[in-house]
Formats: sequence, structure tokens, C-alpha cells
Amino acid sequence: MKLLKLSLLLGIMALPASATNFSGKWVIQVSGPSRGGPMPRITLILNQVGNEVEGAISSRIDASTGSPANVEILDGKVEGDTLTFYVWTGRDRPVKAYYKGVLSGEEIKFTVTGGADGPGGGARQGDPRQLTAKRAK
Repeated sequence: MKLLKLSLLLGIMALPASATNFSGKWVIQVSGPSRGGPMPRITLILNQVGNEVEGAISSRIDASTGSPANVEILDGKVEGDTLTFYVWTGRDRPVKAYYKGVLSGEEIKFTVTGGADGPGGGARQGDPRQLTAKRAK
């Protein structure tokens, strides 16, 4: 009986701690020039199952109409508290924008590389950009 209890206790201790969960709605407020309109607000919807993540980024492409542009995230992966994925950005010649984010409390701090004129644009293609996503309430 003692051996059974010890085995169960060791088995429970061997289970991994609950993984970080990125699922939910996140909001990214982009800083920098707004090109004559309000500062862009980007919505990131994530659905995590295990260590894989699906979702989309939705931002406004036309301040006068408010028409959203949804961009699917691809190859979303979680390792510990880090999320990685990429999206295709640009209109005439799409390029990949790579996102690497670290979760801390209710924020994800992203470093974005590549891309053209996607979320957080304004930097030259290839220059890393820093974005912060906050969990929507």
C-alpha cells in the first residue's frame, strides 16, 4: 500500500506544470505616426491547443471606412512562455513577418521581424519592431 501511494505521488510530481495559455483576445496599440487618422488598434485572436496556436490578426486598413483586414497566423507554436508565428504582409508583394512573443502576466511582448507594411509597420523591412499585446477585458 505504501508503495502504491509513493508511486502515485511520484507520478503526479512528474506531470509537467500547466503550460502557459495564450488563448484569447489580445489588443495591440501601435505607436508612431498615424498618417492623419487615429492610432491603429490591432486585435489578435489566439486559440491554443497543446503547443500549437491558430488565430488571426485584425487591423483597420482604412480609417475612413474602418474596414477590417484579417490575416491568418501560420505555424503558431508555444515553448514555455514564448509564442512564435508568422503572417504574410504587404499588398503588392507579400512578405513574411515573424512574431516572437513572451508572455508576462496579461501582456505579450512581441519582437516582429520581416514584413512590409503590416501591423507595427513604419520601419524598414527586416528591422525588428517591438509590440505589446494586452489581454482584452
